[in-house]
Amino acid sequence: MTLKTLILSLTFTISTFAEKKPDIVIVIGDDHGVYHSSAYGSPEFHTPNMQFLADNGMKFNKAYIASPSCAPSRAALFTGLMPYNNGIVGNHEKKLKPGVKSLIPKFIQQGYDVVFAGKVAHMNEVAPYWVDDIQDLSGGTKPLGLNKVEKYLANKDKPVLLILGCKWPHRPWPNATTARIKPSEVKIPEKTFDTPETRSELTRYVEAVEGVDRTIGQTRDLIKKYLDPENTLLMYTADHGQAWPFGKWSLYEAGVRTPILVMWPKKIQKGVTSEAMVSWIDLIPTLVDIAGGETSKEIDGKSFRGILEGKDTEHRDKIFVTHKGDTNKNVYPCRSVRVGNFKYIYNLYPDLYYTTHMDLIKKKTAITNLNWASWVKAAQTNPEAAAFLRAYHSRPKEELYNLSTDLHEKVNLATNPEYKEKLSELRKLVKERMETVGDDKSLSAKPRYLKDFQLP
Repeated sequence: MTLKTLILSLTFTISTFAEKKPDIVIVIGDDHGVYHSSAYGSPEFHTPNMQFLADNGMKFNKAYIASPSCAPSRAALFTGLMPYNNGIVGNHEKKLKPGVKSLIPKFIQQGYDVVFAGKVAHMNEVAPYWVDDIQDLSGGTKPLGLNKVEKYLANKDKPVLLILGCKWPHRPWPNATTARIKPSEVKIPEKTFDTPETRSELTRYVEAVEGVDRTIGQTRDLIKKYLDPENTLLMYTADHGQAWPFGKWSLYEAGVRTPILVMWPKKIQKGVTSEAMVSWIDLIPTLVDIAGGETSKEIDGKSFRGILEGKDTEHRDKIFVTHKGDTNKNVYPCRSVRVGNFKYIYNLYPDLYYTTHMDLIKKKTAITNLNWASWVKAAQTNPEAAAFLRAYHSRPKEELYNLSTDLHEKVNLATNPEYKEKLSELRKLVKERMETVGDDKSLSAKPRYLKDFQLP
């Protein structure tokens, strides 16, 4: 071998090594709100693996989903399109708009294996996101088990996009008798009336969240054993907030802000907190970018790789979120926008009676909110409990919140004359957005009306 040939060979080898594509591993929680981990300031949750990601990577403080229920949230994730642009607006809807495609093939085009395990799509509704070359190691709907994942990793010969869908902390939560935390130790969510039954129920939720954290820990172990930890991007996120009043199925922060924790050694600095506003529609375009591919400028999502690598500090100047309903269980269309510190919510039909699975399912099944009866009973004699249920069942047409001083959205500024201009500005943004995407203001099922119910 001549000296010139040797130099060329070494140059090619070094270049190839330098350009080695990273493995990408995502763990997705189900119904896990941004407030519920030690990484986001709630030490009653023992979540050392989420904390590890925050300490050794980047934590996003202003990450939002596209819709606060499973099917539309995950459809937005995999298409990079907001609900009215991809066609899946309500929960359990399955049909994408003609021409809308999954972004997953972008990874396959870059030489990646794509492997799903656990609840990645919504229940049996996998068709909108599926492509033939995805390796499904769990049948799409089964609880997440890592045995098959480990077997795959032990024999893989390509870079991989591995998405692990954890069932926790979706209901049904673990039995209260198995919970680590005591009822006296839980923190009552904001705007929630405190009863012994409430505390007991929340111990179950804490246990479910800690189950997600254990899954992240098991995933970290697999990365150490089978992948190159220095060249693996590990992300944790969740599809929307907790199944609780003013959480999932609503557009309040507890329902629409999601944890995003990302660790990527040598690329992301340790212990960084980003205040950039990002959306779930941006996640896959970001990862496609990291994998070496490109996504169309025609989709709603856009890469925030620059944020991860410390080159940028801002991403979006506004965040839109949409909710339609889940068949007949929460028929309450609403739309929102966040700009800066202000959040506007437009409740399309304020004459409707707001309900969710929690108050509609009366059977004593594992999925039922077991403390609902305690709230109803307390409301008969306690004015605070009555006010809590009234706020849950009825909403004004417009809501405006200053999140810099009222993060838990307790003070509606929509009727405050001092905020008239801000209200008008954000109202205009939402209505223009609705016109742009062809928002039909439709209901997911026959609604219930306030006039037909007696509020506490």
